[in-house]
Amino acid sequence: MATAAATYLYALAGLSVSFVGFSTLLIVFRQSAGGRLTHYDSYFVLTFMQAGFIVSAGALVPLLLVLLGLPEAGAVRAASAITAIPICLFVATVPGRDADSLGVARARRCDPVARRARRAARAAGGVYAAALTTILVTSGIALLLALRVMLPGLSNKP
Repeated sequence: MATAAATYLYALAGLSVSFVGFSTLLIVFRQSAGGRLTHYDSYFVLTFMQAGFIVSAGALVPLLLVLLGLPEAGAVRAASAITAIPICLFVATVPGRDADSLGVARARRCDPVARRARRAARAAGGVYAAALTTILVTSGIALLLALRVMLPGLSNKP
């Protein structure tokens, strides 16, 4: 695999592991502030952890397949198919997490970015990396938005 592509995928995997670690710190912040972890908090932390691990694994799969002897183009196509499985499972199970009872809007049940990434992952190379990056970036934005609910002291409301 080309050096630039491999470097990018390794960096993406490392960044997504850091994202998972940061999202779990939410639990510590909430409890150290004297609050208890609500179902809402648990739902979002679990969701962010799952998205982060999907990105981490997805970034490593093409590199592993190249190490196993697949040509680069075939490795990216195979990685796209392999990574689409956990993305599809993630998207399919979001409605089953009883989001309505947690106060999550019905429109947010299914992550539309993950659905777009699943379709984009059918292509090769940069599109694959872009799809994984999109999942990570939008999950990060969602985490920042969820922080306003999870840690209300951070909000700048008068």
